[in-house]
Amino acid sequence: MAKPAIAIGWLLGADLRDADLLAAYDAARGRLLTILQESLPEFSWTLEADERRVYNPRGALDPVDLLELGVAEKLHRHWDYVLVLVPNELIPRHSPSALGVPSSALEVAVISTSRLGAGEELVERVVALALHLLGHLWGLEHASSGPMRPVDDPRELRLEPWPPEQLRQIRQQLAEAATARLEEQRARWGALSFYWRTFVKDPAGIIEAIWGYAPWMMPVYLGRLTAAAAVSVVYFLITADAWALGAHLSWRAVWLLAALSIVAATAFIFSGQDLGRLGREHAWREQLARTRIVLLGTLGLGMASLWLALLLFSLLGAWILPRSLLEAWMEVTPTTGHLLRYAVFTATIGVLGAALGGNLEEEREIKAELFFDEET
Repeated sequence: MAKPAIAIGWLLGADLRDADLLAAYDAARGRLLTILQESLPEFSWTLEADERRVYNPRGALDPVDLLELGVAEKLHRHWDYVLVLVPNELIPRHSPSALGVPSSALEVAVISTSRLGAGEELVERVVALALHLLGHLWGLEHASSGPMRPVDDPRELRLEPWPPEQLRQIRQQLAEAATARLEEQRARWGALSFYWRTFVKDPAGIIEAIWGYAPWMMPVYLGRLTAAAAVSVVYFLITADAWALGAHLSWRAVWLLAALSIVAATAFIFSGQDLGRLGREHAWREQLARTRIVLLGTLGLGMASLWLALLLFSLLGAWILPRSLLEAWMEVTPTTGHLLRYAVFTATIGVLGAALGGNLEEEREIKAELFFDEET
């Protein structure tokens, strides 16, 4: 019986001409392939080298651009995972520096060799970093031993074997990745059925990937989005006509509007930031569909988290306003039910305002929040 095949791309993303550095990259690729074959012999491994000399090898690069380059090649060449290597520094967002950036949503990781030394030292550190980043792509968390030890300094990178429990998780993940893709099973698909089949093929893995991005932190990192939402809420808290409308809506109406606002905001930001345009492929690709589901799920939970935060903020604002003023605006004696309905209503308006503010964010900033697992 043939072994399940796993194809990993080893992609050079810069116009590198340094013969010694290129030789070190090639040696690292060979050693990485040997480690994978020895650690997980039940799979047939391919580590295919390729070049996309898009960037100058000097100067800092944005990992978002490199991840998008990697996913384009992954889809085009039908790889399962991709490691994009550059000699440049990477531009960090939440850390002082970054040696690598994994994206389990895209199944791509970026490696910077700018601070990894030279010669044999460079080869070992590149392989150790590659194993760490692949572990993230395979759903592993940080651990006290093995390749998944947290990396705070390049000197801490050293080759270690996978612990048994991590090997078990990797085997489970790779067994799923090695199964036939949906596009290989049937030539024609409807959009809904293709995305549904993609989800039900690995629902636990998709949900785990979404949860791993901590979407509840999105409002913290996307300041323009959150500011637009907050301004909308404050405006509606001090507007008499808004109180007259919102406090008298039925419960069914306010909850329906809340759900629709989260869906609409998710779709509006996803479309406005071109998050669905990944790669060069126009045909059906299970990998691409899975990526879009993860991105939509992460963004949707982020909008739901923002709505909940705005609800609490609205309740606080409604509680602080004088009851006599609210009674004049609402033309009824305000009750707890009135205030809660209005808070749900204003949080809903705030989320719609966030959708507008979200498209004022830099495209790379939103993509970074949705793509990055961490900055290693």
